[in-house]
Amino acid sequence: MSYLDEYDSRRPFFERLVRWIGLALLVGVLGYSVYWLFFRNWREEAEVRHFLEEVQQQKFEAAYKRWGCSVEEPCRYYSYTSFLEDWGPDSPLGKVGSFRLGRSYTQEGGVIIEVWINDKKQPNLWVDSATEVISFFPY
Repeated sequence: MSYLDEYDSRRPFFERLVRWIGLALLVGVLGYSVYWLFFRNWREEAEVRHFLEEVQQQKFEAAYKRWGCSVEEPCRYYSYTSFLEDWGPDSPLGKVGSFRLGRSYTQEGGVIIEVWINDKKQPNLWVDSATEVISFFPY
């Protein structure tokens, strides 16, 4: 065995290491991209989905709590009777037979979610990211 036989013996290890690091970075970037595109607003969308399921099942007190209010301590500007006028069975949208969520838009402090109820587009809902309280989007 000569001196030059040992030369460059560590190079295959280095090439494999660089290949694995590059592959790990690629998988990480792809994984984060999938998360960002499909799951970034998952919590807020789940909160709106639970709210609409409660309205659909006519559990209005529980739905009103997701609005950040309660029957015992109603919101200052959105009383329980106003809530029932907007979401109850006698509301303009009627009994919720079906619903689906549309696109969601991340804004500073919360998420805007498009909502279709009984195949009709409804006003967008706003979910505060910190408290997960639902409200109408003001614009």
